[in-house]
Amino acid sequence: MARILLLGSGELGKEFVIAAQRLGQYVIAVDNYPNAPAMQVAQESEVINMLNGDALDKVVEKHKPDFIVPEIEAIRTERFYDYEAQGIKVIPSAKAANF
Repeated sequence: MARILLLGSGELGKEFVIAAQRLGQYVIAVDNYPNAPAMQVAQESEVINMLNGDALDKVVEKHKPDFIVPEIEAIRTERFYDYEAQGIKVIPSAKAANF
């Protein structure tokens, strides 16, 4: 079972969580407001300002995901390079997310 950190928890994220869970994956949904749609179905959730790199780093360190999936653009995407260097798969890649 992979641990997936979903950054952005809107309606699209909710559908992603449901699909991932059907495949036996564990999803942590993150957004900047509580009770976002994907948080309602994910195994765990976190409320942070994803433009705050330190807050993002703390969530990644806490949950130790195998994958990070950004669902929105309002994220400190330059941090994705560090996460990939730690062996975390970012989908799409850090390079694509920063394009």
